[in-house]
Amino acid sequence: MGVTGHAVSGKVREAGTDAPIQGVSLEIASSGNQFRPSVISGTSGDFSFNTIPEGQYNLTAKKDGYETATMSVMVFTGGAPAVVISLRKVTPETPHGPGELTTTRQLAIPQKARQAFEKGRKLLEEKGDPAKAIPEFQKAIDFYPSYYEAYTEIGVANYSLRNFRDTEEALKKAIQLSSHKDAQSTFLLSDLYNGQQRYAEAEPLARESAALEESSWRGPFELARALVGLKRGAEAEASAQKAQELKPDNAPVYLTLANAHMLEQKYPAVLQDFDSYLKLVPSGPLSDNVRQRREKLQHELQQASQ
Repeated sequence: MGVTGHAVSGKVREAGTDAPIQGVSLEIASSGNQFRPSVISGTSGDFSFNTIPEGQYNLTAKKDGYETATMSVMVFTGGAPAVVISLRKVTPETPHGPGELTTTRQLAIPQKARQAFEKGRKLLEEKGDPAKAIPEFQKAIDFYPSYYEAYTEIGVANYSLRNFRDTEEALKKAIQLSSHKDAQSTFLLSDLYNGQQRYAEAEPLARESAALEESSWRGPFELARALVGLKRGAEAEASAQKAQELKPDNAPVYLTLANAHMLEQKYPAVLQDFDSYLKLVPSGPLSDNVRQRREKLQHELQQASQ
């Protein structure tokens, strides 16, 4: 799988009301070290960290009057899942502290399962030790067999270890246990399949992900990647354009769109796609290659027109 930078973005919401929260300070860290300067959420609670390489990160949200919240974000080849962070107001009944559970389902999870899950999360995110994290997630599953989030984290940990077969098995189990309602595991498995050029398997998962999160770019993006691999240019173009509309600052979308336009022999559009990518990532790991491809294509078009 190739390596490039992606945007990690999302929204901050108030737990209970789902209202957007402005002025939240957000930090993104890798192995316990802050990876990018802090950002502040906007009027709609939105935030974004740009040009984040593939890997496991820890995202922390802080604002006076609210409990601090921390969650994990995995940046894959296809990008990072859209993030929604819920902050709970501090009240005398709910003392300030991280890691408060916010959903009915989470509250039903046994304490021992939650403790094992949290230990695994810290080993994976803060210690950067996926091999030791996996047994903790498995322990959480032993206490609570339907803990599909733990299977998803096992998939993420195995991905970090490049144990792709185990990644696949864990994500499949997460999808099954969630009754195909967990968008994250569905998206991650479609990304894995696309990276392995298993496009026919990636396509239905990407469609499922798109249906689960209609406002997210990631389902249409993975679908476009799969359709490019299946040589279905027109469909890939439509899906990539939808992903681009939903997230115009996600640079890899433009490379996928370029591949779709190449299949359709829309070469001037390919040049525009390359330009859009380079505007967002002028000096990334793939930028020189994209620049060379652009120059070669432009030269060929000029030759053909003479």
